[in-house]
Amino acid sequence: MKPIERFIEVIENKDFMALGELFTQDGHYCDYCANGTAQHEYHLYGKEAISMFFRNKFLFRQYAVMETEVLNERQAEFIASFGGYYIMAIATLQQISEDGHIKRMTVRPK
Repeated sequence: MKPIERFIEVIENKDFMALGELFTQDGHYCDYCANGTAQHEYHLYGKEAISMFFRNKFLFRQYAVMETEVLNERQAEFIASFGGYYIMAIATLQQISEDGHIKRMTVRPK
């Protein structure tokens, strides 16, 4: 399974531990979609920070995705729910390590 497909699978299943494991130790997850809601954009550094952040978002039902579609080897689109605000988003794998872990991913409004 390709990294973008794994990302979509774990985020749909709200598996915060598996999400963190998709990233390198110093991986960077940057989400600009939240800026259109009443929240700030997210800049997360490191697999532990990514896991913990999404643990809280998933457990408190503050983040979910729906209508996901993998577009190609590096991009997927979905509707992201930020605590009741819905935004069409596109996730892009900017950098991937040689062993297939995500070094940098950005999510932007589509």
